[in-house]
Amino acid sequence: MILIASSGFSPTMTPHNAKAQQPAALSSNFSSSPSLNETNPNAITITVNNAEEVISESYNTISNGSEGNLSAVLLNQIVKPTVLESMGNKSRGGVSIVVGVITPNGTSVSGYGNISKADSTKVNGDTIFEIGSFTKTFTAALLADMVKRGIVNLDDPIEKYLPSNNVTVPSYNGHKITLENLATHTSGLPDIPQLELDNRTLPTQQAYNFISNSSFVSEPGTRYNYSNLGVGLLGHALSLKAGIPYEQLVRDRILNVLGMNSTGIIMNSTQITTPHPDLLKSKAKGHVGGKEISFTLLPEIIQPTGAGYSSANDLLKYLSANMGLIDTKINDILQDTHLIRHPSTTAYFNQTALPSITHDLMDVYNGLVWEIYTNFGGKDTVVSKDGGVDGYSTFVMFNPTKQIGLVVLCSCDGPDISAALLGRLLYLWIRAFPVSDS
Repeated sequence: MILIASSGFSPTMTPHNAKAQQPAALSSNFSSSPSLNETNPNAITITVNNAEEVISESYNTISNGSEGNLSAVLLNQIVKPTVLESMGNKSRGGVSIVVGVITPNGTSVSGYGNISKADSTKVNGDTIFEIGSFTKTFTAALLADMVKRGIVNLDDPIEKYLPSNNVTVPSYNGHKITLENLATHTSGLPDIPQLELDNRTLPTQQAYNFISNSSFVSEPGTRYNYSNLGVGLLGHALSLKAGIPYEQLVRDRILNVLGMNSTGIIMNSTQITTPHPDLLKSKAKGHVGGKEISFTLLPEIIQPTGAGYSSANDLLKYLSANMGLIDTKINDILQDTHLIRHPSTTAYFNQTALPSITHDLMDVYNGLVWEIYTNFGGKDTVVSKDGGVDGYSTFVMFNPTKQIGLVVLCSCDGPDISAALLGRLLYLWIRAFPVSDS
């Protein structure tokens, strides 16, 4: 079964003003040996109830001399224990994790585990993972780019860019579905059934038929309802308008600009594509239920919603541009995707406040794909997007005021690792990260 789902985060917010003029230097990778493992009798079972203690202890470790390797602290004290404890015996089938952290002072990357059972190479910042729904942020960036170029408008109806002879996009009492509705998960359309999502050879016309025959679950623009079909349809329409395959659009407009040479789309419109053979050697094997799996392949129309792959080092480059730590020609479009555009119904973070490490409750909003947790004017804003696909889990988030970001890539299935718990811990860690007032 293919899973392309959000474990609860939705990132997006108004961009901050702080901007460093010099690129953040990429530091060497730090490799973590499996000293803390599933058999450690002293390992603390991490839950939301003791998150305050665990996170505060990681801050103490940082203040006591580990500030130069934030990724190792995050990996060893939060990510690895949470993953291994939740997987239990399934972790014996192998699991790999890479954690990256970025600040204006540079980056640090730490890894745990091997490429696969057959390959004992330790994972590192260049190891490739499938990134699932984090691919949606590329689609959002393409939308912002084409708006900037004057090619499309956010309030354009999606039907304008789809072949009218093949698909009839429904309207709701005269209200049409717009490009912005698709990018903010407020189209009102139902999501594509899991059975069809699992069909890697699903013809585009069959997806068109599903859309043509769909009934609305809500009026467009009024209610958040996470949709893989919606963002897939958005990327598909942008590709048709540009006359360029989606994979090539992403490469031309984003990846090549940022030097993200280990990032791409697993399948394109004409054939199954995999990373270049040299990159394929660096791809961590995914795991479901403790067993290794091969590539996840998605139907063509769904690829813009979850068919991406990347490495921690590449995603740190992407974060660096999103955070304004480097100056590139796409910084403005990336920051446009963080603008608050719609309230989110992702509410459980609103109730997660830990008195000694967080200051108040947060409101949750959607930008273009990204989700934004903010208390408007405080230092706790978090911009976030996670991703999950069979055998892999991805978490990417940053605090724009405190200028710290993180990437977590795991060759583990979301249901196997309690992805929602790990996501909450990462959110709390980066939200309340201590910074000097000087």
